[in-house]
This record gives sequence, structure tokens and C-alpha cells, in this order.
Amino acid sequence: LRRKWSLARCASSALSTSMSTATIVVTGGALLAGAVYRYAFTGRRSAAKLIDDSKRLHRAKDYGGSLAAATEACELGLKEGPTQHRLALLHLAALFHATRKFDEALDTLDQVEFTAGLVDDERDLVPVLHARAEVLELAEKPLALAAAELSRARDIRKRASGPESMDAGFAAFNLARVIAHQSQESKVVPDALLGARTASTHSAAEVAALIEQAASLVLEAHRVVLAAGDADEAAELVREILDILKIGAADGVDGAVFKGMGGIASAVDGAT
Repeated sequence: LRRKWSLARCASSALSTSMSTATIVVTGGALLAGAVYRYAFTGRRSAAKLIDDSKRLHRAKDYGGSLAAATEACELGLKEGPTQHRLALLHLAALFHATRKFDEALDTLDQVEFTAGLVDDERDLVPVLHARAEVLELAEKPLALAAAELSRARDIRKRASGPESMDAGFAAFNLARVIAHQSQESKVVPDALLGARTASTHSAAEVAALIEQAASLVLEAHRVVLAAGDADEAAELVREILDILKIGAADGVDGAVFKGMGGIASAVDGAT
């Protein structure tokens, strides 16, 4: 319902979560698998068929063959048109994501964004932006990068569906979730007594600002969903953000966390 547009959902829903730690090893064996694949399926290839074959091969743990099929799907998709090329690239990015090849996934998504720019409807960019945010988050890149992608997606969804639409409400929630986590980013720093300790990546003032931003966004989402008549879902959105803020608060910023949580709770009580 929240439509977080996960990369796996929008590009390769058939990939099971049990395969998320698999490794594509492009060795002689993988190249041989690709050659066998090309030989076996010559004569009935299309980008869509190759994507289906790639998913099937991945489920069968034939990662070399799956990658070969996905790569060929991108080549054929380029000839079939920007829409099919974009779908093939999204699937290839999903394979890289599932095997934790994050740099390759991000490079592929850059290509997807370029092909999406060839289509008139800017909404085609939304799954690309959400996919990139997901990869950046899983790769443990600075969360400001993921937040920037979700902010772009939110702007598009608001323009396309209206600022009071459920689509816009859930876009606000998605951004609030990442920013709430961003407020708790930490790093290891030297310590004279302990040797090393964990400290907040952000100053107390920056943490307070991030929490305030997350609170504003989740209250926006709460208002929209509540107005649509789904009080339970509206409350669940708020609970999820509060749960994030309850854990992992960096040293010295607890006051900002509790102030932000209190502000959210008070606003929700007033709205309901």
C-alpha cells in the first residue's frame, strides 16, 4: 500500500529473497553458461522473453546464464525502443542489487534514468529514483544521497497526483523514514581512553533539524491518509517513525530526539 517502489518489486519481483546473497562470478564457467544460453535460445529472443529467462535461470541458481540473458535483453531492448530498454536495464540493475554489486547497480540505474528521460511522462522516473535510493541505503552510503532521490520522487508524485493524494502522502512517509534514520547516522572516532568510540555524524543542531524535517513529513503523510479514511494506516505510519527515533539516538542529542517525538505525538493526538 505504501508503494515504496523497491528495486526488486519494480524490476525483478520473481527473484526470491533467499538469493539476495548470491554472487555472480563472471569466470570461464559463467562465460560458457552465457555461450550455451545464446546457442539454446537463438531464434526466439525478445527483450521481454530474455528477462523472463533471466529470472528463471536466477531461480535455478544459474547466475552466469541469468546475467548473460539480462545483458542480451538490454542489447535487444535498445533496438526495440526506450520503454523495453528501460525495463531490461531495470532487471539488470535488480540482478546487481540482489548480488550486492552496488556500484554496477548504480551505474545501470544511471542508464535507466537516461532512457526514462526519452519518454514524455516524468512518472517513469519514480521507480528509478526509488531503486537508486534503495541501493544507496543498502550500500551504506550517506543517507543524504538516498533522501535526495526520494525527495525528487516525491516532487514528481505530488505534481502527477496532487499534493493531497495518497501517492503524495506515502511519498512523504518514504522520505520521512530515511531522514529519521539519517538523524542517527554515526561514525567511529578516536578516543584517548577507549581507543575508539561511536559518535554522531551530525552536530546536535543538524540532528534536531533532521528530526524536525522527518516529523513534518510524517505528519503530512498522517494527515493525507487520515483524510482518506484510513485511521489505522495513518497511525501505523507515525508509529514506524517513532520507533526509528526511539533507537540508536547518538550521544548528546537525546533532548532533540525526545522533543521531536513529543511534537509528533502531540500533533497526532490533536489530529485524531
